[in-house]
Amino acid sequence: MNISFYTGSSGMIAQQEGLNIYANNIANINTVGFKAMRPSFAECLYVRYRDTEATTDWETGHGQYVMKTDLMWEEGSFIMSDQPLDFALPNDGFFMVVDRYGDTYLTRDGAFSITFNEDAGVWQLVSAAGEYVLDYDGSRIEVPFEVIIDEDGNETVTTMINYRALEDMIGVFTVPNNWGLDNVDKNRFAVTGRSGEAAAARDYDKVRMALEMSTTDLAGDMVRIIETQRAYQLSAKVVQTSDEFMRIANNLRG
Repeated sequence: MNISFYTGSSGMIAQQEGLNIYANNIANINTVGFKAMRPSFAECLYVRYRDTEATTDWETGHGQYVMKTDLMWEEGSFIMSDQPLDFALPNDGFFMVVDRYGDTYLTRDGAFSITFNEDAGVWQLVSAAGEYVLDYDGSRIEVPFEVIIDEDGNETVTTMINYRALEDMIGVFTVPNNWGLDNVDKNRFAVTGRSGEAAAARDYDKVRMALEMSTTDLAGDMVRIIETQRAYQLSAKVVQTSDEFMRIANNLRG
């Protein structure tokens, strides 16, 4: 077995995964509430091929792999918005949404809008991905509208949204361990056994007409991409050289 070939191959695979992660960070630099990721590399197992008095520490490595990928949970910068349905969280909380299959997720993306639910006959609050935003009790939010009461005491529902009431209805949730959340598609996070169950945080603040921007460090990730490309090229050179040696050895034997 040509150990150097597999060592170089494992390095190429690990560095390719790193490139994908950094590229994904850069691609989401303008994604609201996006949390950047960082890969952690580790060495594969070492094997001792000789164990004599003269070579007791002769061990051979087998390359590297991506041990884990961490989410960077620092708070992103806020930008003020002209949209009254935009919300940001100045804390470590999350909004909770539910998809059409009934699965719930957490998100930091507060770019909300409203949609008319024909089945229920009401207007409801939805996320940028079209999923229903939940209140503190885990129920879909029915958008409240301003009510005008005339001199005779008659109530008339207007088309103006009661934003103060709506803000109070939007649920904010926390988990015991943010690092245990699974990063899924559409800028959402799934609760796992490592993260613990999500709980309502009624005392957490919300900022209306503001959005939290991505935590991507563009300059830093560009540097990391260059470093990772160099490491990938080095691993590729190891594979190429190993293949050349095998070819020469086979020619000599043939």
